[in-house]
Amino acid sequence: MPSAEGGGRSSDTGRTAFRRSLSALLALALLAGGCASQRQKNVWNTDADAWNAMVGRKFADVVDATDKIFGEPRVEDRELIARAKVGVKAEVRENQDTDWSIPSNFRIPLPSLGRKANVFIDFTSASDVSNLSQISPAAEESGSSLSATVLKRVTETFDLGATLGIHGGPDIGPELFLRYERRRNPWLLFGEERGYWRTDDGWGGRTIVNIDYRLPGNDSFIRFANKADYYEELHDVDFKSGFLYRRRVPGEVALSAETGIEYNPYTGNPEKDNDTDPEHDDDNAYARVRMIGKFWRPWIEWEVMPGFYYYWEHDQPEAWGIDVRLSLIFEAFLSGPEEP
Repeated sequence: MPSAEGGGRSSDTGRTAFRRSLSALLALALLAGGCASQRQKNVWNTDADAWNAMVGRKFADVVDATDKIFGEPRVEDRELIARAKVGVKAEVRENQDTDWSIPSNFRIPLPSLGRKANVFIDFTSASDVSNLSQISPAAEESGSSLSATVLKRVTETFDLGATLGIHGGPDIGPELFLRYERRRNPWLLFGEERGYWRTDDGWGGRTIVNIDYRLPGNDSFIRFANKADYYEELHDVDFKSGFLYRRRVPGEVALSAETGIEYNPYTGNPEKDNDTDPEHDDDNAYARVRMIGKFWRPWIEWEVMPGFYYYWEHDQPEAWGIDVRLSLIFEAFLSGPEEP
């Protein structure tokens, strides 16, 4: 067992990394705020604040409105959205090194091809794998991907889509997916079945089932979210399940309180055949609070997610942590496809 002195050193290291990460991100936020004070900064010949006010979109349903803030494709893929988003993110975990990344997303819709379906090109780097109900392209979802997607509304409850993507490696291949969404107030049922083939990972798929219940007052909802990924070349099945409570709070902030598990039956790193070290096993249970809002200007977005994680395969399983992100985002809603 690790000594108490060693544990103390690990805790001090974690706290030091935490303080340094917050200091760096605060400095970045202040720098962004200073740059934003130039009121006549033009974006596509339009003032940045005026641009975001012009392209803003209102969603009548609290589930859709809140999910849009969290950037979930269940809502976004049905809209013709032009977007450029770049940020910096720090993931701090007790007893672990701080993980820095530069999450980005660029989406270009093709309106001329979208009269009967949504067609868009998407580039994503360092996607948010911690978001349980996120629907990102299957396999290598934490890396970079360039994809072209066609999404067709078949009926009021079914959407049919196809994606051709290039993932880090490169790992190239097509995807087909079917989405089902059924609303019966105050309930909403969403499911997706996705199959794909990759030049590196072979055949695979993903199953998603979300059950939402909108709470009285129409300002919050509860979600039971489940996701399973399965691969031909990788080991077994990645399974994630959790409960989410989401709502809008004053100050144009969205809050998501979450608890759940992430589990793979393979002990060690499931992406490597010979890595069976339990310390590389990321199976965990968690409780966390995710908050997203705007800072200083409507095109500066922040996200903070403090949480507690229990990695049951590790020698030191308990770990407090916090994720902090600051992004610049410019987004426009164009007219969507015609209904069937």
